[in-house]
Amino acid sequence: MAGSHVLWLAVASCLLTLASTEPEGHRNPSHASSYGLDLECGVPGAPEPPLCFDACQNYTRLEDPSRSSENTDRGHQCDADLRGWFRFVGEGGVRMPDTCVPGYRCHTDAPMWLNGTHPVLGQGTVTRNACAYWSGNCCYWKTQVRVKACPGGYHVYWLNGTPSCNLRHCTDPSTVEDRCEKTCRPEEECSFLNGTWSCVCRQNVNGSDIHSLQPQLDCGDREITVSLDRCQLAGLGFGDEVFAYLRDRNCSTFLQRDEQNRMSVSSPAQAHACGNVLERNRTHAIYKNTLSLVNDFIIRDTKLSINYQCAYPLDMKVSLETALQPIVSSLNISLGGEGEFTIRMALFQDQNYTLPYEGDMAMLSVESMLYVGAILERGDTSRFNLLLRNCYATPTRDKTDPVKYFIIRNSCPNKRDSTISVEENGVSPQGRFSVQMFMFAGNYDLVFLHCEVHLCDSVNEQCQPSCSRSQVRSEATEIDPALVLDLGPIARRGAPSVGIVNGTPSTAGFLMAWPMLLLPVLLAELF
Repeated sequence: MAGSHVLWLAVASCLLTLASTEPEGHRNPSHASSYGLDLECGVPGAPEPPLCFDACQNYTRLEDPSRSSENTDRGHQCDADLRGWFRFVGEGGVRMPDTCVPGYRCHTDAPMWLNGTHPVLGQGTVTRNACAYWSGNCCYWKTQVRVKACPGGYHVYWLNGTPSCNLRHCTDPSTVEDRCEKTCRPEEECSFLNGTWSCVCRQNVNGSDIHSLQPQLDCGDREITVSLDRCQLAGLGFGDEVFAYLRDRNCSTFLQRDEQNRMSVSSPAQAHACGNVLERNRTHAIYKNTLSLVNDFIIRDTKLSINYQCAYPLDMKVSLETALQPIVSSLNISLGGEGEFTIRMALFQDQNYTLPYEGDMAMLSVESMLYVGAILERGDTSRFNLLLRNCYATPTRDKTDPVKYFIIRNSCPNKRDSTISVEENGVSPQGRFSVQMFMFAGNYDLVFLHCEVHLCDSVNEQCQPSCSRSQVRSEATEIDPALVLDLGPIARRGAPSVGIVNGTPSTAGFLMAWPMLLLPVLLAELF
């Protein structure tokens, strides 16, 4: 009888990205552990996530066969300066001995051993005494160490020097690792197959419980990847090839195992791609999908479904990617020898730049602030900053219209307009500014925005503008139309007509007609 199993995989995105993107022992200390909450924190009393790390992923390898407790060669090595998290590897052994070691072993005078048992996986970090043998006393010196069991069958030790010299931490040669180049996971064993040692799935992996399957989810910037343990899938009855498909059946493939003995499937981090369902709230954009696994195109036995979701904190980039029809402009720039770059500019409704205007036109009241954001989306963002050189408004779509009202000129804000605020310019891959809504006097109902941009090489250029009042008023402006992004139209909601009643101009209307006629000409010289 056919079976159908459903497993939910829904974790915060800050944890999802930790699953499998970095090799063991070299992960970012800011990342949390995917198998427990037993984290070490770099600053005592302040265990904030950016300062915490998993000792199983952040350690120094100690590979020295002379540490073996069977080594009787005389030596005077001392671990007085050995401080931090360490993992013993190599032919000398991978764990400290937990019984007394006689003197003059381990290439030192007073060998150190662990007075207590090693913890098991899931027990967390434990505190033990490391004792040193001397003068017939197995614990003549002692000092505290911390020990943690890690996935993969190894242990890590927090060492804090030695009480004296010459004392040295020993290893137990009976714990020498298998001959496989890498440490096998708990579901694997080291076996000699096809002329080489490699990690293979244990024959007795128990997969009868569907919840023993632990999928890993990587929420990347551009794609979402679900990976599963090949050994655990085999325990559930799946063969060497597994047919996988997402909600959109066009996104289907036969999964092949990788070097880590895992199987994975990826989909673009985009709305509707491969059947992704997009949900948004005030703080996050959430993509949901379902991965289904079967043994073949036809189903006679087990079908496994995994529901998963990735939550991305809203910022300018994510907001534009998840909006249905944002008012946005794009520009592709090619720099010789530096590659291709893409810049996008959009109109936003909020000061956090996370709610873009959508549709064909932005409608604002006269009291509203207009938020404009530009971002360097493609290219070397670690080196190049985005500089808004000239941002200006025109009453028509024509970026060369002689009637211009400058908001930013020569990289500096218009000091005559107190509503202008430049939040970011030239200091990162994005630029942001805001200005209160306005209209051009005369028979103009719309406003169009234009920004000339520059990719600033932060290595060889001074990118952050240095603005003074005299400078922004006097310097001439030359604009390269090829580097201008355009946005609009923007209309003012409920804009009143001044001085006209029943089609007949009033006295006030006559008096205001002159400045209204002159203003389009004067605007070109305002700033």
